[in-house]
Amino acid sequence: MRAREIMTIPTFALTPSATLEEAAEMMTGHGFTTMPVIDGDGRLLGLLSEADILRAPVPAGDPDTGVMLGGGPRTAGSVMREHGLAVPGDLDVREVASLMTDADVRSAPVVDGGHVVGMVTFQDVLRALTGSRRS
Repeated sequence: MRAREIMTIPTFALTPSATLEEAAEMMTGHGFTTMPVIDGDGRLLGLLSEADILRAPVPAGDPDTGVMLGGGPRTAGSVMREHGLAVPGDLDVREVASLMTDADVRSAPVVDGGHVVGMVTFQDVLRALTGSRRS
């Protein structure tokens, strides 16, 4: 079984100009822990995780604000990781599982020619390896 056979589509993605608040709303609204950040042509630029958002610096001069509160422009592009794990669609599911485990990530974008075509999560991999069905 290959990554393209188990990936989730359509893939929700962020642009670099998306605010961290918008990113957090999209993640919580759709149940994602990591989202791809893409350019206008759908090419992968980086990955933004929940942890990246929570680690984002609190705006200077406002020490009482918590994460995600107040401050200036904090965008997906300014906080994303540019060198995250991405997998090709023809990669075997066992290899996907190994790469995700080694990279300590719970999801990875599936790319074709640099374009994001889907997302694979640990749940997708576990379903494929155990023969479970999506509910």
